[in-house]
Amino acid sequence: MPEVKRVVQPVEVNYVCDKCGHGMMQKTSEMDAKTGEIEHKCVICDHVQIFKWVSYPRVEYIAESGDS
Repeated sequence: MPEVKRVVQPVEVNYVCDKCGHGMMQKTSEMDAKTGEIEHKCVICDHVQIFKWVSYPRVEYIAESGDS
């Protein structure tokens, strides 16, 4: 199958702290290979939260408008 190219735009994805509602969560450890859990801590209030299979902040790519 031939290559296909399209223009994409990087976007930053953050998670707002569930406790204080202001700080962003930041990864504090590597993913546990058995459980998929990744520990994060709020940069403002130090609230600790566990996410499975995803870390914050991260970069995702979206198609620029006009692309299909």
